[in-house]
Amino acid sequence: MVIIGLTGGIATGKSTASEYLLELGASVWDADRAAREVVEHDKPGWHALKAAFGAAYFDDQGNLMREKLADKIFTDPEARKKINELLHPAILDDMRQWLQSCRAEGVAVAVIDAPLLLESGADHYADVVWVVSCGVDEQMNRLMARGLSYDDAQKRIEAQMSDRERRRRARRVIDTCGTVTDTRRHLEALYQEALAGEL
Repeated sequence: MVIIGLTGGIATGKSTASEYLLELGASVWDADRAAREVVEHDKPGWHALKAAFGAAYFDDQGNLMREKLADKIFTDPEARKKINELLHPAILDDMRQWLQSCRAEGVAVAVIDAPLLLESGADHYADVVWVVSCGVDEQMNRLMARGLSYDDAQKRIEAQMSDRERRRRARRVIDTCGTVTDTRRHLEALYQEALAGEL
C-alpha cells in the first residue's frame, strides 16, 4: 500500500484534489471530518475544549460554535497551540485506525488529507508528501471572494505554515493556479506514478 500525505494551505484547492483522488480510486482519510467528530457533543474532545475555554464557545444546546472557535484559532497563537495539543492525539488515533483498515482491506493507495499534516507529525505515516499550492496572492483572492476581509484573509494564511515551507518539505507540488482540467491532469499522472510505485 502506498500512503500519500496530502496537504496545503487554506483556499489552495486541497479539498478538490482530495475529491479527485477519491474518484481515481484512492481511499481518503479526511482530517477535517475527524476533527469535527472528536468535538461532537459529549465526546472527549468536546469535554477537553469546554474545560479549557469555558462555556462561551458553546451554544444553549451545548454544541461547539465552530466559527467562534475558528476566530480564536486564527487570532490567538497560544489558543491555537492549546487546541492542537488537546485534539491532535484523538485525531491521529482515528487516522491510525483508518490506516489499519486500509491495510486489512488491501487498499492500493491511501491518502491522508490533512491541512496540518506537517505540523501534527502525521506526515511520518506517509510514504510521500504532496502539497497543493497556488501562491499567497491567489489564496488571498480566493478567501476574499468567499467574503473574508483582507485582514481576516491575511490572518488565516499567516496562522498556518508558510507555502514556501510546505513546498520545501514536499516530494510533489500540485499547482492549482491553472484550470481544474490542468489540476486533474497533473493529479492523474501523479496517481499513476503512485500506483506504479514511482514515488
